[in-house]
Amino acid sequence: MKRSLVLLGLVLLGLMLLISSGIGLPASFAQGLGATQIGPGLQNFADCQNQVKGHSEHLMADRLQAKLDKSSSLTPEDRDIWVAEIRALRQVKPSQPYKAPDPKNPQRYFLGLTNDEQTAIHSMHNRFVQENNLACEKKYGGMTRYSPGSDQSGQARYEKELKDNIRTATDIATIPVGPLPSPHPKTLEQMHEERRAAQQARQQAGAQQLSSCTDSAKGLRLSIMADKMQQRLDASKGLSAKERANFEADIKATRDAADQKLDYAPPVDPKNPNRALMRLTAQEQLEVTTEFSNRYLATMQNCVHAGTPARRVAH
Repeated sequence: MKRSLVLLGLVLLGLMLLISSGIGLPASFAQGLGATQIGPGLQNFADCQNQVKGHSEHLMADRLQAKLDKSSSLTPEDRDIWVAEIRALRQVKPSQPYKAPDPKNPQRYFLGLTNDEQTAIHSMHNRFVQENNLACEKKYGGMTRYSPGSDQSGQARYEKELKDNIRTATDIATIPVGPLPSPHPKTLEQMHEERRAAQQARQQAGAQQLSSCTDSAKGLRLSIMADKMQQRLDASKGLSAKERANFEADIKATRDAADQKLDYAPPVDPKNPNRALMRLTAQEQLEVTTEFSNRYLATMQNCVHAGTPARRVAH
């Protein structure tokens, strides 16, 4: 029994080798297996899938060339290095892998692509691979296509799943084209220095934003106070013409100070510097403070958030 299983395994192995090597089998025998074209079909499918090789490299070459065309400050030597990198990328095809111009720096081309550009190229290549895979499946995929009269519904469902899963790519054309940097790798010290400079720039920008937001909220407390004083004047009865005129003068001085973004309003009557404030009761002064605190907080939050750039998706 054991010997029979060994012999059967050898026979099956021999059949698989014959099929994969493309050696034809007798027609009657192949038809009995329901796989007259399995050998060529598998090779065609593999060749079809291999069509994607070089696509990503060509996208990178196109982008690098567009950036090189805008790089007027490069030295002739640096320009020659980038030209060689672009040429090497363009030469990649299914039968020819990438060959780095400088074996000591085999991925130098990445120095010329920003993170956003690399992400876009990656997504565009993924989309191309998915579309090509679907096309290959429709043309060569599925063992049942080599068996006349067999049920093809399973292959149809699989192709539909492939189509439904095709993702939208980020078009690199939506990213502004800038000049190429130096083709020479940065030292660790240079990278640390750039990181420190970028962090310092972010901190300075944050401080400036906060200062700008604080300035925009100046005068808010006096504006609220002037509104509250106007409400009290409107509700006041029996005031003489002089008392009303003094009240209105205090309101105007407070509102003018608010418009000038001052912290305090200059007194209309220097002999009575707190006259404007005393127009309000203790409860009204508390209401002014509460409203100011709430509106100041909301103003600062809206201002800071409006000036904060959205974070990028990690990739």
